[in-house]
Amino acid sequence: MPTTVENNKRIAKNTMYMYLRMGITMLVSLYTSRVVLSNLGISDFGIYNVVGSFVAAFSFISGPLSGATQRFYNYELGQNNFKQVNVLFNMSFIIYLVLAIVLFLVIQFAGLWFINNKMSLPPERIGAALFVFEFSLASFVFNLLKTPFDSLIIANEKMSFYAWMSIIDVTLKLGNAFSLILFNGDKLELFAVNVLVINFIVVACAVFYCLRKFVYIRFLHFRSFWNKQTFNSLFSFSAWSLFGSVATMTATQGLNLLLNLFYGVLVNAAMGVANQVNNAVTQFVNSFQVAFRPQIVKYYASNQINELKELILRTSKVSYILLFWLLCPLWFNIHYILDLWLGKANVPDYAAPFCVLMTLYVLQESIQAPLFNTIQATGKIKRYQIIISAAIFLNIVVSYFFLKMGFNPTSVLIIKCCLDFIYLIIRLVFVNKMIGFSIRSFVNGVFVPLCLITIVSVFLMFVLTSVIESQLINLIVSLFVFLTIYPLLVFYVGLNNHERTVVLNKIKSKYEDFICRRQSK
Repeated sequence: MPTTVENNKRIAKNTMYMYLRMGITMLVSLYTSRVVLSNLGISDFGIYNVVGSFVAAFSFISGPLSGATQRFYNYELGQNNFKQVNVLFNMSFIIYLVLAIVLFLVIQFAGLWFINNKMSLPPERIGAALFVFEFSLASFVFNLLKTPFDSLIIANEKMSFYAWMSIIDVTLKLGNAFSLILFNGDKLELFAVNVLVINFIVVACAVFYCLRKFVYIRFLHFRSFWNKQTFNSLFSFSAWSLFGSVATMTATQGLNLLLNLFYGVLVNAAMGVANQVNNAVTQFVNSFQVAFRPQIVKYYASNQINELKELILRTSKVSYILLFWLLCPLWFNIHYILDLWLGKANVPDYAAPFCVLMTLYVLQESIQAPLFNTIQATGKIKRYQIIISAAIFLNIVVSYFFLKMGFNPTSVLIIKCCLDFIYLIIRLVFVNKMIGFSIRSFVNGVFVPLCLITIVSVFLMFVLTSVIESQLINLIVSLFVFLTIYPLLVFYVGLNNHERTVVLNKIKSKYEDFICRRQSK
């Protein structure tokens, strides 16, 4: 069994790979969005966003199986039971294949009816919307079949391949965006075709890598891997996770459809821009969290509960600190950044507040990821999923009534952020009961320091952006001052005495290594 030090080194190494992935994919994705929006136009960009959202809404069904597959992979890898991992792989792949066929038929009929009868679309673009729908559906099926392979890569902590494939993916998508410039036909239809081709290439690479890298993974005859008890465990875990996935779908993709019903495709275009920013930010925090997720399950599987508790506290705090460092300057310069990114004439109404509120929600969720990953690691998720699903489902219900009463589109995201505090309380209570995790230690060690950092940082940025009129100078000065002061604020306010000592010793060790290398030359 690897030691805690070895696990920490592995997490650090995987985090490095994921930050490499994040840095490149974030920059390329944001520039790609500018090119796509510029060439498609606000209306077609909104159409692609809302039609794609309808198809993506059904991905909530694959979510439970994905989480279950990775959880069981990690558990068996923690026990070094490679034969059972292969059994799980074959069983999950068959389940995904059957699910892909069923979902294809369901979404095909439901989607055609919904687009023709319920969506608010320009009449002359309904044909293009139906074309996009068909190719988005095919892309969805490819991504669904890739999930067991992605779960296997992450469970084995092969983050270098995961990072490089993400970089290849966004590079191909950038090529897709530039192809719109050279094409004289229907650019929206070309964009959808290219997305399908890119997804096929990425799926093929993932399948080839898994079959070559993991020698214990082989496709088996149905009778040689079928096990009723394993299937029941996998299915039970997935079924209860489905409650949370349904609720999450309504709180994300469902809001996009809701906004379309009340405000049309122009607001969907604003949500599409916000989704691009949100995806980039999510990649940033996932770069850290994907690296520690397998360790949570393996710590639980090997009964290293104290190490698990320490990992929860450390990753919750670090996830928030790293993400807030990026978001705080973004929030206070969002209008100018959107103008630079998209061009002032191309920025849809509500794009700025949507970006702020969606990234605020991601920030709130960043400290909760270790909590719900720990709950999943235990496998005891029935009561948790019932309660958290009911709480999350309130998002779409409350949002509908607020929009019905005439509130503006930003109200749905404000509601989403407010409800997230309820999710935090629910998750803390469950983790406390499952592994004896101290809620007081979370409040004192994570929540209070992060609140102090947030309050001081927001006040500092408010003062800086209030006294400078030029947007460009405002951006430069606020970035320089914040990025300089924030690390000191984190060190003295965000870290406890033990953490400060660890950081200082690490800096001292690196400095001494540097001096030794200089002297040896």
